[in-house]
Amino acid sequence: MNLTRCIITCLGVIPSLTGCVAPEDGDGNDSGAAQAASAESVNEATEHLEFVAPSPPPLLNATHDDISWKLAEYAGYPRAGKVTPGMIAAVVKGKHIVAIGASGYAKLPERTPMTTDMIFNIGSNTKSMTATLLSILIEEHPSLDWDTTLAEALPWATAPGKEYIRPAARKNVTLRQLVAHRSGIACADGNELYSHPDYGPGWKSQTRQEVLKEFLRGPVIGVGGVATGFLADCSAPIGVYDYENGNFTIAQAVIDHWSGMAFVDYAKQKLVTPNGMDATYLPSQAFFLAQSGSITGTAAQKAYWNPYFFKPAHPYLAAGDFVWGHNAAGAPRSVLHPDVDPWAMSPGSGGFAFNILDWARYAILHLRDSSPAITNTHALDYASYNYGWGSGPRVTAGGITYTGMCHSGSLTGMRSTICVYPEMDIAYLSFANGGPDPKGAIDSVIGWMASQPAYRRTTGGCKDDPALVTGVQRFWDDEMFGCAGSVTFSDRADLCAAGYHVCSAEEFVEKNTYGATNAEAPKHHYWTDDHLGYSGTGSGSCSAVATGTSCGAETPMRVCSPDTIDPEGNRCNWVRCGYDGGTTSRHFGGCVGNTTAGTLCCKS
Repeated sequence: MNLTRCIITCLGVIPSLTGCVAPEDGDGNDSGAAQAASAESVNEATEHLEFVAPSPPPLLNATHDDISWKLAEYAGYPRAGKVTPGMIAAVVKGKHIVAIGASGYAKLPERTPMTTDMIFNIGSNTKSMTATLLSILIEEHPSLDWDTTLAEALPWATAPGKEYIRPAARKNVTLRQLVAHRSGIACADGNELYSHPDYGPGWKSQTRQEVLKEFLRGPVIGVGGVATGFLADCSAPIGVYDYENGNFTIAQAVIDHWSGMAFVDYAKQKLVTPNGMDATYLPSQAFFLAQSGSITGTAAQKAYWNPYFFKPAHPYLAAGDFVWGHNAAGAPRSVLHPDVDPWAMSPGSGGFAFNILDWARYAILHLRDSSPAITNTHALDYASYNYGWGSGPRVTAGGITYTGMCHSGSLTGMRSTICVYPEMDIAYLSFANGGPDPKGAIDSVIGWMASQPAYRRTTGGCKDDPALVTGVQRFWDDEMFGCAGSVTFSDRADLCAAGYHVCSAEEFVEKNTYGATNAEAPKHHYWTDDHLGYSGTGSGSCSAVATGTSCGAETPMRVCSPDTIDPEGNRCNWVRCGYDGGTTSRHFGGCVGNTTAGTLCCKS
């Protein structure tokens, strides 16, 4: 049962629905009866609540640091001592960029200045996006899961008498193995090597999905024939790690098939638009797409393909706000024409482009979204690579284990790296556009950002103790921290580091206010330092008040995530409650029978 519907029913908005228990007293003066009744509903239904967050503060923190000076140590090639023409980098804490910079040149030999607005290709960093999209697809289709095999995921590849997946054992490779590069596909140097043409000569008469399908299966074979496509290439032991772009080309084909949409359109609908990344999203190299032109072919072929290959009217491309790739000598990469090389047919392995602001929004998705579609891709099923990330456990100085997820990309001379640490609520992003040593420049900048006191992966205001704290939420002002854990109200102060105290409810409201509304939603349930009671009738129609109905001495109202059950298993019967008599959500909730939570800790 959907809990949102249950709560609405119990409030009398829609007719009675089996399984809901209505509050005994609508004004909340029932000594906990309304809260206890809602607790029964929580026990029955724990689905992710639908929640529309208020408008967030600007992506750039008002006090963000300009780190262009650091990038200038490496960017500016061909000037003496510089190793790459241009660089862009950012540090993300929670939902906000706290440091950002750009330096050097976006294009040589013109020496066009690099800016943080410019679009660049993220190369193989697209892979984690493809895995994220596959995870979203799995959540949408009950017949799919991460243990679905290739034979089940690509039914067109296993028709009787037309077995395009070879050898036969490869049919049992799971989607989990596929996006961990353990499919048994192992071509030389991680690149696709084929005994068949990359794309058939008739590609202009096909859709993008059809082109990709032929690429994977080869030309249609007769009964008893031998498959010649990529699904039958490069055989190696299944389950052994081997980085191969083709794994994510196959993942793209799975998305094409089950979504009924072209991959780039599904990406826009399910990932790009919901996360505000539309403005700069491109499915291929920006400097290719900026050109004007046309393929040769029929009017119908031009109508289908030209908008995919040529986007000169795109606002950023028309304004020249994009980065060019350069070779090791600093020469700009040549623009290819799709008649000669129909590029961007499989962007799922490494084609997407954004600017640093929109790429940061993707990092924020993995820092803050608690839905299964996102958190399932943080699982560490294998030792070093999972779900499009190089991932593994990390440990704080005090012994708290958390997940690190990093990846790098390289495309037409451009290189980029992203590192995301969900439990630490921090991410680092960097980009360089070629020259003698773009990788060295990026590695140095990422290492520098991670080592700075202001940007280090510390626990901030939370005690660095694995017995108490499981993760950190960094709020807007960087002086209030959500310390994830599961302690009683009496032990709430145990989660705060030295120099921090348990925040009062008033402090939380003040520090989590931007303009006239909330700055952000809590990731977990947190105690404040107040014995708050409640008024109201249920989630979204309630308030945390000092003089309200008592929740019990050890179970006061507290700050709650939009979900009734947080990742630590702490419960809030009611969520989205206001404060001090108001019912506009200030993210309070609770409370009867809800005995544990983490703690909000404020700088003393």
